[in-house]
Amino acid sequence: MMNSDPKQLISQIPSPSLEDLIEISTIIRNHGGEAYLVGGSVRDLILNKIPHEYDLAVSIHPEEIQKIFKRTVPTGIKHGTITVLFHDRSYELTTFRKDEDYLDGRRPETVQFGVSLSEDLKRRDFTMNSLALDLQKKTLVDEHSGLEDIQNSLIRTIGNPVSRFTEDGLRPVRAIRFVSTLGFMIHPETAEAIDACRQITGKVSPERIHDEFLKILKSKNPIGGLDLLRKHKTLELFSKTKLYSGDWEKHKNGFSKLLQASEKSKIAYFLISCFSEQTWLSESNIFFKELKFSNQRTKDSQFLVRTLYSLIQQKEELRTSPGLRAHLLHPIAQYAGKKDLWDWCLELSFLWSAFLNEEAFWLASAEQEWKKSPPLLLSDLTIDGNLIREKFPELPAPKLGEALRSSLLSVLQDPSLNSEEFLLDQIRKSY
Repeated sequence: MMNSDPKQLISQIPSPSLEDLIEISTIIRNHGGEAYLVGGSVRDLILNKIPHEYDLAVSIHPEEIQKIFKRTVPTGIKHGTITVLFHDRSYELTTFRKDEDYLDGRRPETVQFGVSLSEDLKRRDFTMNSLALDLQKKTLVDEHSGLEDIQNSLIRTIGNPVSRFTEDGLRPVRAIRFVSTLGFMIHPETAEAIDACRQITGKVSPERIHDEFLKILKSKNPIGGLDLLRKHKTLELFSKTKLYSGDWEKHKNGFSKLLQASEKSKIAYFLISCFSEQTWLSESNIFFKELKFSNQRTKDSQFLVRTLYSLIQQKEELRTSPGLRAHLLHPIAQYAGKKDLWDWCLELSFLWSAFLNEEAFWLASAEQEWKKSPPLLLSDLTIDGNLIREKFPELPAPKLGEALRSSLLSVLQDPSLNSEEFLLDQIRKSY
């Protein structure tokens, strides 16, 4: 369902963004300029979606924008972009421009200001992103059949796709991402150009590929984009790992069961689907480093994979309370603490369902056990190292740690054993 009536599109913009945008546009026009809402925000409004951000294309030069508005940030002044801070909200204003001399496959070396809106729209990536909405005249400018392509759920470049992708190697990856985020199809000629321009895409920074990859994973249809990344061997341009050495075709549909899961679970499931159980850890270490993943994202997703494989191996023990405490609740508490323990249980249940194509039979029992607040960590024991040292002064230091760990194992099996008298007596008999 799409909407192309300019008045209705404008009415869909929520307050206070609508009032801000109209006021900014009025200020620009009062200074002899033109202002249009452009890009993804117009596309999203047509698709009856609320945009996450709003960008304006304006005819006034960036230096003049800085003079007109009190609070600005020169976000990308070389390319004509100024962020205007308006009532403590930010909006990007970019001067109409013509891009020239793309040398690095990412950014134009020079830009020419003082061009028309039509010239500015020609430089954009896809027809669906080339629409301009005049908030004051309430008119919609569509010079590249953007509305028709949105109607047909089609991703098509403006002009020759090889030329557009040669200008900016990130555009092919953005096209793939839009398949997942919008549910559109890539026009055949545009799709052919993705392969023709792989060398240019290879010049893009790993950080930008990392961002696009995460957007695909977090979308409502990650399988579409992930399959295209595989088809066009896009990730192989940035990683030397043995991608898709796991059973990708068997497991990829599991992503459809992760719509409510967190980002870390979706990253974890990619590792499970993409790499074999034997090599996933070493391969993921390389993959995360190559694509500039943060240490936290790396550790969280690897913990989930490691724990999931462990749970599968201990499947029968998960039917018992001791098994749930030892193999599920304890590892989570040890890694992430007790505060968010149940959230991590839910994430693992999502992964279990996606990977094995069956519900996590242990989830209800795990919740009952979690609500009992059983002792799960060394800090939960009624004894500690100081007490053991006091009671058993002859016990060597390595044995002290061993005694504590042994006590915790006993308590994980039976929480009622967590008494000072019993645990000290157990140590006395063992050491």
